[in-house]
Amino acid sequence: MILVTGATGHVGAEVVGQLLERGLPVRAMTRRPEGVRFPEGVEVVQGDCDEPESLRKAFEGVERAFLMTAQATGSRKLHTVEQVRAAREAGVGHLVKLSVAEGGESSHELVADWHREDEAAVTESGIEWTMLRPGRFMSNTLVWKHMLRRGDTVQVAFAKKATAPIAPEDIAAVAVEAFTNSDLANETLELSGPEVLTPERELAIVGEILGRRLTLAEPTVEQTIDGIVRGGMARDIAEAMVEHVMNGDYGADISPVVEQVLGRPATTFRSWAEKHFKEES
Repeated sequence: MILVTGATGHVGAEVVGQLLERGLPVRAMTRRPEGVRFPEGVEVVQGDCDEPESLRKAFEGVERAFLMTAQATGSRKLHTVEQVRAAREAGVGHLVKLSVAEGGESSHELVADWHREDEAAVTESGIEWTMLRPGRFMSNTLVWKHMLRRGDTVQVAFAKKATAPIAPEDIAAVAVEAFTNSDLANETLELSGPEVLTPERELAIVGEILGRRLTLAEPTVEQTIDGIVRGGMARDIAEAMVEHVMNGDYGADISPVVEQVLGRPATTFRSWAEKHFKEES
């Protein structure tokens, strides 16, 4: 049995679907199983990192597990630590952990320290592991959809900061490969998409796909920080993160790992956006 934590997220849901396509037994963990639907054949279980007993039940009988958390960077009680504790007690043999590009090492010290501790919970667990370090998700742009329903102006933070965005489907495909390819055991994989783009350029591509002339409106730095804080991050961490993004080139390196692992090129933003935005036209 393979457990997928964060199974309703952009990456987790893809991992569930791709494991199912391969005929592998899948258990999807979510905090609110009554409110979601998964394909037939997926075992659904309730699990909350703030409720250790629920994690013990979720991990029971599991051989391999995909670990991720939507926990705000800088949170005091690491959810990954709780997940690994439950995995160890259940005798899980392989963990695939969703982390961040470079393990956050080039970030502000506060951010880097937090991610270092988060990853160490897995790499020092005594359990076989694979670490996935993707950069910015293409699916970050999905927040534009509700704006597009109201008009042609889209609020975009960090509009001119170039990165190499990656499709969640590609991250999931690498995760599934890690579960089935022993060569990826105890390896750290830096993942990216195949091209460097700014959000400004991504919006232009979406406009071309939809046949609409879209206007970009960039929030101020303070507004961006306020939005991150509303998402649950401490203000000092949010300020440090925004400063780092504004002053560096974090996430702009193109990695060949997706193509090396999957034997095909990484998905381009245009190809991904044609699939996810075409219904808005």
